[in-house]
Amino acid sequence: MPDDTPIDDLGAAATPPAGQTSARRPKGVLDAARLQVAPTLLGTRLAKPWQRAAAMAIDLVVIACLSLLSHPVLGLLTGATFAVLGTRRESDAKTWAILRWGLIALGAIVIVLSGALLAGKPLVRSGAFNLAAEREAPDLSPVYLPAAPSSADLRDAVRRLDAQVDYLKQENAALRDEIRGNSWLRLAADTSRTMGFTFGWAGVYFTLTTLLLRGRTVGKLILRTRVVRLDGQRLTGMDAFIRNGGYAAGLATGLIGFARLLWDPNRQAIQDRIAGTVVIRPE
Repeated sequence: MPDDTPIDDLGAAATPPAGQTSARRPKGVLDAARLQVAPTLLGTRLAKPWQRAAAMAIDLVVIACLSLLSHPVLGLLTGATFAVLGTRRESDAKTWAILRWGLIALGAIVIVLSGALLAGKPLVRSGAFNLAAEREAPDLSPVYLPAAPSSADLRDAVRRLDAQVDYLKQENAALRDEIRGNSWLRLAADTSRTMGFTFGWAGVYFTLTTLLLRGRTVGKLILRTRVVRLDGQRLTGMDAFIRNGGYAAGLATGLIGFARLLWDPNRQAIQDRIAGTVVIRPE
């Protein structure tokens, strides 16, 4: 199978059951079409375990490099991810319509706030390479005078006290600005920081690259492997997002969820089982 074969052409997933001519499928009943494997996928070569491990190692290196970028950059890409998730019509249900517009709105808000926070700021985190020198604090120990201080002792004591007062004034002003000033920018910073810890570079990376590279990440592109849906349909942003969530499940199972590809007949790790995908080696 050529490497550039569109996912849509891998097979007509799912021929509707007999008597069902409408594209709309019934809800709340077992649908054989959703369980069917695309005929053209049968017999396709699967990626070997070592290829998947090597691709993951490459992807982790890429994520480590991306983590050196500042949090607003992560906020921009997180907003883009949310917006992308909302652009795909996954269902005709009204609930999904509300959710998808909510995702688009949330993505737009995160992008605007992160863009405002990024304006005039470096793209790389200053602490990533210890580029920002910390301000040296003066000696804040108590100042003692001898019983009969000389003029030199008094001048030295006054100099040390003045340095301590100036330092504490600067610290107090910085804390005051942090608490009171630029509240909307602080909201953007907190939002971006929160996205960094909860969604993170891994979520952004695996979701966007798998979608934009049509089932590939940088590691899979180098190892010439590809994620495809079992039903042969094109991989969507939501598919990539759900599959990325499977990595968390794999970690929660003590890596056993990842190791199952060693004995699973279709080499499906836990993220593949959750998302209904397999990793193949196109010819």
